[in-house]
Amino acid sequence: MGATGVDTGRIQILAIVGSLAALVLVGRLLVRRRLREEVALLALAIALVFLVLATWRPLLEQLAFAVGIAYPPAALLLIMASGAYAMLLHHAIVLTRLEDRQRTLVQELALLRHELENLRATRPTEPAEHA
Repeated sequence: MGATGVDTGRIQILAIVGSLAALVLVGRLLVRRRLREEVALLALAIALVFLVLATWRPLLEQLAFAVGIAYPPAALLLIMASGAYAMLLHHAIVLTRLEDRQRTLVQELALLRHELENLRATRPTEPAEHA
């Protein structure tokens, strides 16, 4: 038990199991092509950092002390929240890029349709064939 009366060993085990589960999940999604490599790399990096800090207790304690966090497992929570924020920010950037591309494509399509209508309107009508 830690100084706060909380069993930090259980928290450490839970953090290790959770980060291993995240690594396995990302790996399976990547193999099944349900996740792009770009996103998978970010998710794997976050899970690996989490696993290293959950496994290597002295490093976590040094990191927590360096940032002024008195309870090291709270530093894990902060790291997990930061990782989630990084994933959300990445997805927002990708989504913005896709929305811009979609807008451009819609505008190009509208111009092409307008051009096609103008061409059809100015083309002389062909005489009907006699049966």
